[in-house]
Amino acid sequence: MTVPLRRISRLTSALPPVCAVALSIAAAVAPAAQARAAVPGPGPLAINGGFETPSIPANAFIRYGVGSSIGPWRVTQGNVDLTGANFWQAADGRQSLDLEGSDSGTIEQPVSTRIGGCYTVAFALAGNPDGGPTVKRGYARVSQRTLGHPTVQKNFIFNTTGKTRANMGYVSQRFRFRAFAPSATLTFASTTGGGYGPVVDAVTVTLSNPIECRLVRP
Repeated sequence: MTVPLRRISRLTSALPPVCAVALSIAAAVAPAAQARAAVPGPGPLAINGGFETPSIPANAFIRYGVGSSIGPWRVTQGNVDLTGANFWQAADGRQSLDLEGSDSGTIEQPVSTRIGGCYTVAFALAGNPDGGPTVKRGYARVSQRTLGHPTVQKNFIFNTTGKTRANMGYVSQRFRFRAFAPSATLTFASTTGGGYGPVVDAVTVTLSNPIECRLVRP
């Protein structure tokens, strides 16, 4: 049923003061709620975790040395190889990163954190099947610039026996850390040597339930 506008006005003016205040609050809150709903959620904490930028020609790779940037990632030691589509199987998207170029490489990027927050680092791990050693070794590390410099490190190994470029055999890896500072440094490194190293892809950093960090110590 449609109520004439004049009747609505009279009805509102006739309401008790408490009801009138309630209507005013509801009118003020509604636009604010709509504005909050329009705000997008936070973006990924690790940027270019799939190593899709820059785009590398298909069936090729480009080597990056110390001081080079791969999106927000920076090469801080040795060198690494960024592979293009169809060079070998990627875990996600088209590209992935061999942490060995001609030498063992290290990459890092800063990650924004909330002090006290619990975070999960996840990534896909494989190994360059084109050469030895068969077992690839490296680590992922989160370091923070705070008193005591709390560092959380996950050492990893990957056996390339039976693996090929078409079937890299990626496995999921993850570890957690508690934030003691407003930012942290995420690092990936190879400790293999020989030029055929661990391959990483699909790197993510996500905020987790605090209870999941109950066993994480600085």
